[in-house]
Amino acid sequence: MRGIIRFISKTVDISGWILMWFPWILTVIIVWEVILRNFFNHPTIWAHEISVMVFAVLTITSGAYTLKEKAHVNMDLFYGSLSVRGKAIADIITFPAFFVFAGILLWLGWDFAMRAVEMKETSISTWHPIIWPVKLMIPLGALLLLLQGTAMFMSNILTLINGERKAD
Repeated sequence: MRGIIRFISKTVDISGWILMWFPWILTVIIVWEVILRNFFNHPTIWAHEISVMVFAVLTITSGAYTLKEKAHVNMDLFYGSLSVRGKAIADIITFPAFFVFAGILLWLGWDFAMRAVEMKETSISTWHPIIWPVKLMIPLGALLLLLQGTAMFMSNILTLINGERKAD
């Protein structure tokens, strides 16, 4: 089980490493547009739309890494005072709700993305870029989230068995 947890953790770490560059890409695009628009009076037709796409991919696919790093906002009224085993039990009890959420997101996201691929969906803007690759990130992000949640669930089971939490 630890091997599976390590594999998922490494996969999510790689996705996080890739995604850490997206804000920089977004910054370059926006600064480029601001300079062209304000200093050269030559706005682009693509900068706004591509920045929305980059931001969409970033937000859709970063959930797994955020979950791994325990950076999601959560209600910590009682959880913070629990023991390591108590936290593991609480996480195991709440896992089914997470599983249903991530599973539905994967299922509906897949349908949504496949319709976009089948239609070869493009934007209705003047630039008219393809947008189905961005929509494919929805099921990918949901899959990564589901994998990370499952790894954390397995880690919590090991915590109950061994009594101590190992680094994922």
